[in-house]
Amino acid sequence: MSASLSGDESLHLPEFDAPPASPLDLARLWLDQAGEHEVSEPMSMTLATAGADGRVSARTVDVKRIEDRGLVFGTSAESPKGRQLTENPHAALQVYWRETMQQLRFEGRVVQLSDEESDALFADRSPKSRAATAIADQSAVLEPRTLQDLIDDANELLAESDDDVPRPPLWDAWRLEPDTVEFWHGSRDRMHRRLQYVHAGESWTATRLQP
Repeated sequence: MSASLSGDESLHLPEFDAPPASPLDLARLWLDQAGEHEVSEPMSMTLATAGADGRVSARTVDVKRIEDRGLVFGTSAESPKGRQLTENPHAALQVYWRETMQQLRFEGRVVQLSDEESDALFADRSPKSRAATAIADQSAVLEPRTLQDLIDDANELLAESDDDVPRPPLWDAWRLEPDTVEFWHGSRDRMHRRLQYVHAGESWTATRLQP
């Protein structure tokens, strides 16, 4: 008897059959559902950037929120990703949730947010995280300093500021404003469900894609 594909018929995705007008609304819905399924770190996403030379690099960032206009995260302007975003303000964010076999992909333009928005985003961090960010020259060579030196400096800053660590001048909030978004839901027999949104003019067009 030959093998046959089932298409995982139990995988019913009503949001793919009648997709909402905005992919960011659907992204927030999936994020809420990820919390219900106890997905580990659902907002930890891979950020891909490229500098003026076209060389691509990727790393994981903590996306803080999904707004109507896009996804917000923070980084130092002097970090490799900060420099690349300044040189080439186009990027992609991607997250895969192993627990639910779901993937979200966002591609578009990245804009630097205001000082007020950057202050607010930085203030959302824990005091220890703010201190570590403030004293470190992100991605610079560690030697001749040691990790303990950085820890001591961070603790000193926490004590001096009474845990109210201000935002470093070169740390900024950024928002990726996507023009292409894809929702992917995996199937055991590889008949994956895919829904792509493309922004054109003032609206989004949603299209089902083959696996």
